[in-house]
Amino acid sequence: MAVLPLSGTAEARTITSAYPIKNAPALTDNKLYKSGVLPAFACRQGALSTANSKAAKKTLQALWACMNKAWGAYFGKAGLTFKPAKLIVLTKARRFCDDKWGKDQAGSFCDKTSTGAILIDKDYLRTREVFHFQLVARVYAYHLQRLTGISEAFEAIPYSSKKELNEQLRRSSLQSFCLAGVFLGATWKTAARKAESWRALLSVMRANGDEGKKPGPQGRGAGIARWLDKGYASRDPRSCNTWTASSKQVA
Repeated sequence: MAVLPLSGTAEARTITSAYPIKNAPALTDNKLYKSGVLPAFACRQGALSTANSKAAKKTLQALWACMNKAWGAYFGKAGLTFKPAKLIVLTKARRFCDDKWGKDQAGSFCDKTSTGAILIDKDYLRTREVFHFQLVARVYAYHLQRLTGISEAFEAIPYSSKKELNEQLRRSSLQSFCLAGVFLGATWKTAARKAESWRALLSVMRANGDEGKKPGPQGRGAGIARWLDKGYASRDPRSCNTWTASSKQVA
């Protein structure tokens, strides 16, 4: 299963900074964290098909439209500026957002065009649908980070070492998992999913992280599952403030 790459990571930052983050309100005190619980929302297309490419594309587009509708209503009620995101569905790997599609990559998001991309290939069609559900929600989470100024503020954070950079990358990545969990928590029961399938998804996520001695930019599987579950349980973006969490919590 693929790791979703970050879009717009600031590889050129070289100034010393302390971490966790303390002096970046857009990250630590964002209005998104004060906007309350995402109401339960019924998506007309509850499941994503893995029967064939045509059916998969149709259900992906329906879920994406549902996320635009759900988050658009939420942002409007919270007084936040909202812009719907677009989606393209690929049936073979190609360049996207001026970048080469990575090996084993399943999805990506382009900040410049507010467009998500999901690849439907043989791996997609033979992978459990519940994994794709979180993948799509996570791709969309990058759009939320961009809309709220979180992405821009993250890109401006200085760092003094590769270790520090990786930690800040993990804070962004794990927040996207948590925000995906917020949406999944709001739609899980309305899509006729049960608690057992959520536990199964968390088990899958625990097995798909950076498991080396030193944590990389993605985060260990246990951390990914924990932040995803935090969002799911709370349905509140407030629970997704990874920027003030301890280093241990984002390992």
